[in-house]
Amino acid sequence: MWFPLAPSGLDFLGTAPFRFHNQARVPATPQQVFDVLADIDSWPRWFKDFKGATWTSPAPYGVGSTRDVKLLPLSVKERFLAWTPGERFAFTMEAITLPLVSQLMEEWRLTADGAGTVVEWTVCYRPTLLTRALHPLVRAIFDGMFKASLRGLDTYLRSRGA
Repeated sequence: MWFPLAPSGLDFLGTAPFRFHNQARVPATPQQVFDVLADIDSWPRWFKDFKGATWTSPAPYGVGSTRDVKLLPLSVKERFLAWTPGERFAFTMEAITLPLVSQLMEEWRLTADGAGTVVEWTVCYRPTLLTRALHPLVRAIFDGMFKASLRGLDTYLRSRGA
């Protein structure tokens, strides 16, 4: 069963009541990092809780493209809001199978830093009433997942010799 989420625009980055912001420096160019983010088949290799995804709109992919993503233990429908190769990758979730949030968007910013890239990953959200009751626990779980995923991205890029 799908639960629809409130639509988000890029302005939600500045107005969301809650957010996660993580960053890491990885040994790859911004374009190499973007290419990994754009390749849905690579995500399960570095994001442990990402089980798979399917594009639901035709290539070429960019702003407006959609995909269905399977995570552990839920699925989401996403629509891209920003797609600037080598710089920015952002999407909003339009529906979710477990009603943890009523609104959510993610933004990835990539900035060249010497021989590598600073990756900034921001997740903005509005929790549902159900989630608010368990918010400290849910935040801790998701914060750990996001941090582990950035470490996984670093390891994956190193293994590719990027």
